[in-house]
Amino acid sequence: MDQPLADIGIISAYRFASDGSARKLDVANLDAELANPNGWLWLHFNLANRRCHDWLATSAALSDVARETLLDADEHIRLDIFDEEIAGVLPDLHQEFMQEGDDLLRVHFAISPRLMITARRKPLRAIELTRRALDSGRKFPTPVSLFDAIVDQFADVIGRFSAGLGDELDIVENHVLHDEIDDERLRLGRVRLQAIRTRRQLSQIRALFHRLEAREDVESENLLSAMRKLAQKFDALDYEFSAIYERARLLQDEIAGRMTAITNRRLFTLSVLTACMLPSTLVTGFFGMNTKDMPFQTGHGGTWYALLLVIAAGALTWWLLRRTKAL
Repeated sequence: MDQPLADIGIISAYRFASDGSARKLDVANLDAELANPNGWLWLHFNLANRRCHDWLATSAALSDVARETLLDADEHIRLDIFDEEIAGVLPDLHQEFMQEGDDLLRVHFAISPRLMITARRKPLRAIELTRRALDSGRKFPTPVSLFDAIVDQFADVIGRFSAGLGDELDIVENHVLHDEIDDERLRLGRVRLQAIRTRRQLSQIRALFHRLEAREDVESENLLSAMRKLAQKFDALDYEFSAIYERARLLQDEIAGRMTAITNRRLFTLSVLTACMLPSTLVTGFFGMNTKDMPFQTGHGGTWYALLLVIAAGALTWWLLRRTKAL
């Protein structure tokens, strides 16, 4: 779990050598590390700590535009390049993975040739996976390569989330095929909600990368290559979530059709019973008038004759319904 390492809200800090190898920093010596011209730094901040806002606003070696992006309360997805800096806000999943009904969280970032700063308000999955990769010895020669890895980790996590939604739909589909649809509408509704929420944000991300890929003022070939690769990956993810949403919609239509058929069968059964009972009701009502000269009132077995007449009336109605192909 993330634990702040300094009062200014730094969660983790790394220095990268020219070969891309990383070592953790002693945050107490942060000023000296920032002045060191060798290699580059990655600083990860907790925006929930108000002290980090003061440090980022005054001490971070970034342009005013990059600082504003890091500290901006506006969490709309965005990414821009100006001069030698990249700054923006991108989505990530909660470190404990996406919970039902949760929206994607946000990571704010700013990148210069010698510094990468990321900031968040809650623990993030892709950031944590990238930190684990660093601790296991993975190398990143430039801030752009680290940024590429973080976004790539997010794409991988979203891909696994997509696979999980697909598995959920498989279960729903099996239940529907076996006419076990009592609780599936609620489950299917959750899948559709998660799919459409995620797809909306993926569409924004892929549009960002495609726009940056097409910009002519971007001189870094490494950055353009990373943008092209990420754009292709998010194109594929957007297609996956579109397919999941469409599949969920079709299953919901199938469930609605089956529920309608069940309701119609029940209404038909009720209608047939009502039609068969109506003549019998008329017969019993006739004999219940308690007037003089009632048939079967005198003599033995009158009640049984009346009962036979009731049954015969119901049977005749049933026969007429079958005869007219109403059944």
